[in-house]
Amino acid sequence: MGIISTAYAEEAAAAQQQGDLSMIIVLTLCMVAFYFLFMRPNSKKRKEMQKLLDNLTVGDEVLTNGGIAGRIVKLPDNKEYVLITVSSEIVMQIKRNYIVAVLPKGTLEAVAEKIK
Repeated sequence: MGIISTAYAEEAAAAQQQGDLSMIIVLTLCMVAFYFLFMRPNSKKRKEMQKLLDNLTVGDEVLTNGGIAGRIVKLPDNKEYVLITVSSEIVMQIKRNYIVAVLPKGTLEAVAEKIK
């Protein structure tokens, strides 16, 4: 009886080690998939957005995340805020990171034409 019990114990230990190894492999594959599906695209998008914000110049037509379209009239030295004009009388100060897109030149005039 002692030999049979020992054989079952050794077999169970080998199966446990194999199960642990397969669990580590599965977890590693899940982490790699998570990185390539979520973290990497997000970091690429963040870098592109930072490049867009760093390249802003006076005269650029921009769109904010609130849906306000305007033209940049001043870029203060603090690099945190920009001044945009949305009409001839209205100048707004907004945070630079609220800008989500730079519009093609002439977009504001084309929209104003459609409204009239």
